[in-house]
Amino acid sequence: MKHFTFFMIMTLSIIILSSSYADEKGQQTTASETSQQKEQYEKRMEERLRTLGKQIDELKAKAVTMTEQARKEMNQHLAEAEKKQKAASGKLAEMRKASVKKWVKFSSEVGEAVKEVEKAYERAKSRFKE
Repeated sequence: MKHFTFFMIMTLSIIILSSSYADEKGQQTTASETSQQKEQYEKRMEERLRTLGKQIDELKAKAVTMTEQARKEMNQHLAEAEKKQKAASGKLAEMRKASVKKWVKFSSEVGEAVKEVEKAYERAKSRFKE
């Protein structure tokens, strides 16, 4: 009976240690994957902001050919887009500093800020077509 009890205790100990090791490994993998997701998201948002910056610059160059009144209006829209771009860049910088655990909160804020830049750019672009 003593041997059986000892055997059962050893078996349970091995099972418990194995499952705790597997949980720990799973958490490490998840943290690593989350870190990679964070980096990929940062790169995507950075690229979107860079592209929007180029598009804003292109509209600025085209605005030179507009009449004075149209150019003033266009410049106001472009200034709004640039302001929103700067705010989005600030959010992205904050997200970079955030821990992997908190980046999800920042990612939604950065995503919304980038969408606002895109909307402002589209408003300015639509004025150029008029």
